Amino acid sequence: MFLFKQPEYKRFSMKPRYWDPEKEAREERVKRARADLGLKDDDGEEVYVPNVRGQFRGEYEKRKAMRTNAGSARTIRLFMILVILFLGAFYVFVKNPEGLLKLFGL
Repeated sequence: MFLFKQPEYKRFSMKPRYWDPEKEAREERVKRARADLGLKDDDGEEVYVPNVRGQFRGEYEKRKAMRTNAGSARTIRLFMILVILFLGAFYVFVKNPEGLLKLFGL
């Protein structure tokens, strides 16, 4: 009927999942209780308890050091720019007053 093949529509199929928040909360409480008691997991492995406090402290110290280094580099850069501007102004006002007069058309 058509001269060219028409593209087919893409079909979307989504299979609904069942989520039980009560079961998830219950499993989390059981894991936490097992970790507090020092019991082993169902697989016979010891439960992993992350060291969140130590990770936060280490990350904070690392970022603090980076901030300090960035601040000193910024200060040095600002100081160098001010020195260059001061030298330029000194040259224009003291060493070459005729150039300043030409600049303003006097």
